[in-house]
Amino acid sequence: MRTLDEILEVETPREKYIIMEEPDKEVAAEFIRKNWRHYVILIFAFSSVKYEGRAASELSPSDHIIILKPDGTLLVHGPEKREPINWQPPGSILTSFVEKGKLVIRSRRYKPRETVIIVCESPYVLLAMNTRSGEFRMFRSESQMVDYVMRNPSFIEEGFVPVIKEYRTRFGIIDLFGRDKHNNIVICEFKRRVADVQDVAQLALYVDAIQRNSNCKVRGFLIAPGITDMALIALKEKNLEFRKLNPKSIIGGENAV
Repeated sequence: MRTLDEILEVETPREKYIIMEEPDKEVAAEFIRKNWRHYVILIFAFSSVKYEGRAASELSPSDHIIILKPDGTLLVHGPEKREPINWQPPGSILTSFVEKGKLVIRSRRYKPRETVIIVCESPYVLLAMNTRSGEFRMFRSESQMVDYVMRNPSFIEEGFVPVIKEYRTRFGIIDLFGRDKHNNIVICEFKRRVADVQDVAQLALYVDAIQRNSNCKVRGFLIAPGITDMALIALKEKNLEFRKLNPKSIIGGENAV
């Protein structure tokens, strides 16, 4: 068991994690001040939160999960939803101290000026974790599906010529914009999951928007690993087309259907 002095003298991460159960508030405050740039710190505490900046808000006292990250990120979570109740972005400056017998964590950013103050009446657990960033790579994404069709344009049909990816319109971004062998405009919308009626409506919106400003025919293709029965009916009613592309099989040049 490490002594109090040994805990507080940690300047750079030497241990994978440190756990303090019902920590002394002075100890917790000093640990946070010295180590928030080195550890991801998670605190479970009965706390209240006050925000001041472009607006103002108060979060009433309750049990909250507080996360401090070395890049200055601060997150306050409750028992519901994935989004934090309060937060501060990377680049914020964190500090901690004890005031009137309570553990206070303060986060400040200066452009724009915003401050979040968390007052912890009862810190239950403090967990400091020595984490490292790994390389993030997404596989089987819609972008990879687009790239597959760019390399294999005949997948859409013979004579299809891809022109531009991520073509911006006032209604959104068209995944792939091209021409068919008759020089008609072709709009391709990709989904890496089973396509539904909303996806058909999105494609139809793009086709209609481009058609209003074009003298030639505009065709629309929905490309996905599958499509619901209702979406297929809607697709045919709007004279749009479907191509089945399985994102799981395009890695390594395998059969995409």
